[in-house]
Amino acid sequence: MSNLLRYMKKIIKVIFPDINREVSIELDNSRSPNTVKAILENLPIKVNINRWGDELYTEKTKIIEEEEDAKKEVNLLDVAYWPEGNALCLFYGPTPISKEGKIFVYSPVNIVGRIIVHNNEKDDVLEKVINSTRVIFK
Repeated sequence: MSNLLRYMKKIIKVIFPDINREVSIELDNSRSPNTVKAILENLPIKVNINRWGDELYTEKTKIIEEEEDAKKEVNLLDVAYWPEGNALCLFYGPTPISKEGKIFVYSPVNIVGRIIVHNNEKDDVLEKVINSTRVIFK
């Protein structure tokens, strides 16, 4: 079995130097193995991040992947790659098009992992991020 097909989880950090915050993400290649591989091969990723409702999404990255088991609905704290925008997305809650307690995305995304929340502590990153906040995935 090739390394690409092996089930793998890996923790990476997302650092927000402008607001002195950091979050951990558990990448999981069980749904989008090619996309997770591409993310890992491009670390560190230094970009600006923007907000759309309670979704944070990066500006265009160097990652170029096609839809891979892409979804239009995601779960709270999912991390995804958005093929249409070559961007990484962190879902802290509903987007402007979400309905009935379900989180809907602008166009299909590849789910690549989850934001890790320790001991139910509140993550205040969302409240502090404004458009064009610097971020480093490493």
